[in-house]
Amino acid sequence: MKGQDLDPKQSGAQDPYRILLHKLTGVCSQRPRLKSPVNVWRKTARVEIEAIAKQKDGVSRSQMAKLRDQTAREMFANLSVEEREGWAEQAKEEHEEALKAWQRETEGSPSTAPEDRQR
Repeated sequence: MKGQDLDPKQSGAQDPYRILLHKLTGVCSQRPRLKSPVNVWRKTARVEIEAIAKQKDGVSRSQMAKLRDQTAREMFANLSVEEREGWAEQAKEEHEEALKAWQRETEGSPSTAPEDRQR
């Protein structure tokens, strides 16, 4: 089927043909969203969050995502105010970088590098 050979991390938003289509039709691809400080922080504490979540008994596999999210939010709330503010600042910086990359891709000219033209 179409689309099954795509890398799951690549939505096709960086595809030059899609960018050209967006430029011609005037319909832009979706802007990157600002991640919450908790979600930026939890990437660094994935192992600890998983360990605490697995300690809970009687939790079904379908409810593990909810439990991991609750655990991460509780752990983040226990951080000092300075640490939380630092993670909020890092989330803003990552968002600004993602916005700059998105603007380069949507407003800039297409790449002329041969490797970018291959599929």
